[in-house]
Amino acid sequence: MKIKKFLNSIIQEELAPIRARRKEYEKDIGAVYDILKAGSAEARAIAQVTLNEVKAAMKINYFDDPGLIEAHKEKYKNGTF
Repeated sequence: MKIKKFLNSIIQEELAPIRARRKEYEKDIGAVYDILKAGSAEARAIAQVTLNEVKAAMKINYFDDPGLIEAHKEKYKNGTF
C-alpha cells in the first residue's frame, strides 16, 4: 500500500499541469473546436497523401493513372471481360 500511495502522489504531480491547462481550455470551448478542426484538416491531408501512395503501389489508383486507364481501354476494347 505504501508504494501505491507513493506512485499515486507522483502521478498526481505529473497530471497537475495537464489538469491546469484543461481548466484554461474550458474557458473557451470555441477555441478548442478550432484547434480540433485544424488538427483534423492537417491529419486528413497527411492521410490523403499516404492513401495515394498506397493506391499507386497497389496499382489501384484508377482515377489518377492515365496509363492504367489506357491499358484497361485497350484490354476491354472488344467488349469482352
